[in-house]
Amino acid sequence: MTELAGARPRLYQTPSSYYSMIARLALAEGGIAYERVFVDIHYRLSQQQPDYVRINPGMTVPTLVLADRILIESRDIAEHALGAAPDPETKDWVDLHYSYPIEELTFGGILARNPLARILIPKRLDAARRQLLAHAARNPDLASVYEARAAVFAGRIKAFEPDAVVALSQRRRIEAIGFMDRLEQTLRDGRAVLVPPAYGVADAVWTVFLGRMEFAGLGDEISKRPALSRYWAALQARPSFAAADIWTKFHIGRLIGGILGIGRG
Repeated sequence: MTELAGARPRLYQTPSSYYSMIARLALAEGGIAYERVFVDIHYRLSQQQPDYVRINPGMTVPTLVLADRILIESRDIAEHALGAAPDPETKDWVDLHYSYPIEELTFGGILARNPLARILIPKRLDAARRQLLAHAARNPDLASVYEARAAVFAGRIKAFEPDAVVALSQRRRIEAIGFMDRLEQTLRDGRAVLVPPAYGVADAVWTVFLGRMEFAGLGDEISKRPALSRYWAALQARPSFAAADIWTKFHIGRLIGGILGIGRG
């Protein structure tokens, strides 16, 4: 896993991962052929294994391994595939997207709605934190990396504290609806893409955001906004949308298929 790929890029990703979807979509739009490698971030915690940590010290997905470098952020992968933001408007849209902690909407929503999840998920997060510290003890050369990641999980445990998570989820929901209002306002002039004249990085990241709104049960907010609905329908009709496997709902079969090494991974 630590060797750089040859002519064909290798994308380490998880089908259901929000940021993996951004990478897949940008690569599809850019016409870049690549090999998909499934990373089981849920059950086997493959992202914590030393061989993966050596190519992505953040222990996240996606990771794109190129012949000459490794990209470990979905934004960098999208800009590699589609070109870096050439103008302030595109940069503003992309910055706005990445300023929003999408996991606080999705996980916060699950925790807010499900009392059992409020018990189980913090325990799961703490188990991951403890496993990271165990990896640190077993791999002295990577100890500081594992300890830094364990601190991230400690922060998540605090963020998803059961007594506060309902308010957190509601706040993120209100912010997400505000973003849809802003998209609606921008798209009212009939433009086909966020920053004319052509589809770019801003469209890629906000495509996946809108897919996650459907996933999180906020799809009716899209349909309330005519310009946004038109834009969303056009995005879904693009060949890249199907090629990138953008999830608008949970697909347990695809997730299991990836874990077992079958299907699209």
